[in-house]
Amino acid sequence: MRIKIKKQIEKNEDNLLPLVNIIFLLLIFFMLAGVIVKQKELHNVNLASATIEEYIEKDKNTLFINADGALILNDQPIGESLLKEKLILLKTDNILIAADGSLDSSSLNKILLILSDSKIKNVTLLSNTNEWNIKIK
Repeated sequence: MRIKIKKQIEKNEDNLLPLVNIIFLLLIFFMLAGVIVKQKELHNVNLASATIEEYIEKDKNTLFINADGALILNDQPIGESLLKEKLILLKTDNILIAADGSLDSSSLNKILLILSDSKIKNVTLLSNTNEWNIKIK
């Protein structure tokens, strides 16, 4: 009498390796994308709306202005009275301003005058893209 010997079929686990690689790549991508988004939403500023063709962000000094007029220069809270001194110490002529959309123009004008007195020549005002399609003739 012959006894049949069953061959054990080896499962090939190599098919899971590309799936694991893709999952890790997605994880890294979303971790980096989350860091970029977090940097823009740090200081509870709702930007005004505008249309922009192209914007290239470089390492520039950034001034956040909240709706209540609170100032944050390069991630450090600062009073309006010390702003001019800090800007002169930075020895730069470029600055990005992220002002809250509900901030009134008189508050923004006060800050712009301080920037002018501090020899800031290039001011970039950040805003969200315009969601309205308005054509002016």
